[in-house]
Amino acid sequence: MATVPGPPRKGEHSPAPRRPASAVPSIEWLRITPPGFRATLVNISASGLLAEWGLPLKIGQKVTVEFEGTLTQKSVGAQVIRSSVAYMTSASLRYHVGLAFTAPIAFEDQTPPVTGDAEAPLPAAVPDPAPLDDVVNQW
Repeated sequence: MATVPGPPRKGEHSPAPRRPASAVPSIEWLRITPPGFRATLVNISASGLLAEWGLPLKIGQKVTVEFEGTLTQKSVGAQVIRSSVAYMTSASLRYHVGLAFTAPIAFEDQTPPVTGDAEAPLPAAVPDPAPLDDVVNQW
């Protein structure tokens, strides 16, 4: 089952425009360390990304994102700002993990972003949006 990213939900704010994974063919896979497993890119911007994989991560955790593919930049530091269940299969849960980069990245089709102070603090964590009113838990 493939997840198709839609428009930002109420309460989500990204300082840079997001690109769906299909618009960035230079990134084939992601490796998020720790724990070091492969993840699938959902969308990405110069300031962060949304990945899908089988493990939750702790909000505020510092990680390194390694880009597998032909993207010029091979890795970047990041902080977990969101971790939530995306969907479940008969065998497991799949999570969406939102990461804010410690420094902006550049894509091949654009000039490198202008950065401010190198010691600038990480962006504040954005709280998860409120649940949709039409979702009812039947458990």
